[in-house]
Formats: sequence, structure tokens, C-alpha cells
Amino acid sequence: MDKHNQYKNTLIGGLVADAASLGLHWLYDVQRITDVFKEHNNQPAFIPINAENYCGEVGYFAHGHKHSGMLTHYGESLRLMINSMNDCQGQFNMASVQQHFKDTFSSGGSYHGYIDKPTAGTLKNLASGRTEPSGIEDDQLPALARLAPVILAYHSHTDFKATLKQAIEITNTHPDALNYGQVYAGLLALILTGSEMKAALQQVAEQAPETVRKGLKEAINNNEPDSVKYGELTGRACPLSQAMPLCFHILNNTESYQQAVETNILAGGDNAGRGIVIGTLLGAYYGIDENKGIPIEWLLKLDDGLGLWKACKQLSNQLNELTMHL
Repeated sequence: MDKHNQYKNTLIGGLVADAASLGLHWLYDVQRITDVFKEHNNQPAFIPINAENYCGEVGYFAHGHKHSGMLTHYGESLRLMINSMNDCQGQFNMASVQQHFKDTFSSGGSYHGYIDKPTAGTLKNLASGRTEPSGIEDDQLPALARLAPVILAYHSHTDFKATLKQAIEITNTHPDALNYGQVYAGLLALILTGSEMKAALQQVAEQAPETVRKGLKEAINNNEPDSVKYGELTGRACPLSQAMPLCFHILNNTESYQQAVETNILAGGDNAGRGIVIGTLLGAYYGIDENKGIPIEWLLKLDDGLGLWKACKQLSNQLNELTMHL
């Protein structure tokens, strides 16, 4: 796979996985999830929004204003980073990202819907003039949602860690956000340079910061092949300490983009947040392919799919041009 297509597939892979998870996002009862997707021809992806699925305190219904094919707030965060870097000729510019963040999530912005804790805290900091960093001490998945474009652009640069830290701290300053951000970036960088997935998972787990290493190693070295069951051990919620080991388990025990995304949805909880991580990695790894890659029919289910495709393609073109001049 040439770099241009790999970059584009990385980005669109994250957006598709996010949108595919929307209908069952934040359902924590895996039996309820099973019942719902059986009602939809055993297809867990792109299930229509239905508040009745959440009755009985089995989860949190956050997306009643949306319809199938739309992005969650995670996907919107990835979209705004893509748009910001397109505006900056493929470069990460913190002030630009923060402006796009306000234009997207502030009152009157382009996004209408659920606002998570780090997003709300960041908006408050930006409104008060706090910009370096603008994030709050939070250890949840929004820290990683918009990082893929930055990783694509800077993973081979000598100052990559500093740039990655800046990108993370736009919303999240917690040590776990920084540590798991390094893990995610290291894994995607290995995939971009041709590593096999299982070998890359092992290498990154072994080299992970000490405070997060144990959970990642346990996730890929255990004997339980069912990631839905393994979610009982890791937890299914938003903190990175739960989400990233479960991502590692899913990536280590699936054999295609579709299988991984569907398994992630069935694992419940914050599946959309994990979906960004899994979708970008497997978009880079498998590409768009009828057998193992991003299903073309899923691309067609995206709301504003053409606009998203063009934005991903534009950034991929710009990153390719920058790479050629390094």
C-alpha cells in the first residue's frame, strides 16, 4: 500500500469505525447489545438510534439528536483535526486546532450534541485565555480521538514526542493521557512502517511506560480469545486504563477491519471512543478491501461521506508532499 492511500485509509478508517458504533454507543449490558443486533440481522454496525435500547439503566443514551451514519463527538474531534491541518498545509498548528475546536464545540458551533468532560473543560479554559495547555487533568478517550493526523505527519520527526504531547494536552493533561498517547502513536508508527499487527502489539506493550505496561501485556498474552468476555476484566468505560487494554485484545484476536469493529461494538461501553483507535490502526493495516479491509458499503453509510472522503484525501495529499521534501 502506498503512503498516500495508507494515510487516507488511516483517517477514513477511524471515522467509519466511530460512525458504525453510534447506535450502540455507551450500552454497557452486553446481553442487551446482543438482543438489539439480533433484531437487525446480526449486524451490529450502523444500528439506528433508538432510546428504547437503553431502558432499564443498561447504559447512557447520549445521541438522541443524531441519526445513523453520523459521527459521535469523538469522530467530530478527529474531523476538526483533519480540517485544521488541511488549512495549515498539512502542518499541526496548536492555535488553529484550538480555533477549530471552539468553532466545532462551542455554543453556536457546527456540532450539536453531547459534550464530554475534557471538551467542556477545554472550552472553559480557551474562553478564559488559557491555551498552553488548554486541556484538563482527565484520563479518558477524548485524549486520543484527534491524534491520528498528527501521528501520520510527524511520526518520523525527531521532535515527535514534543509535538504529540502538545496535541494531547489540547484537551487532556493527565499522565495516563500522555502515556497511552505514546502507546497509540508507537503502534500506528510501526504499522505505517510495515510491521505485522501481532508483532507490533507485542513490541509496543513491552516498551510502554511502566505505569501502563502491565495491562497491555496481559491483554495480548492471556488465553481468553473472546474480547467481549475479556471486557469484563478490563472494564468497558471511557478511562484509557480500561479502553487501551481492551483495544489491544481486540486487535490481537481479530483478522479483519470489519471483525474488529464489530467485536468492539459488541464489547459495549465506550465502543465509539475505542473505535477511533481500532479503526485508524486497521485502516492503515488493511486498507479498503473486500476481504479484510474497510467495507465499501460502510463508507457509503457515512453521513457526509463524500465530504469526509475529500478531507481525508486532501490531507493525505498534503502529507505526501511534505514527506517527499523531507
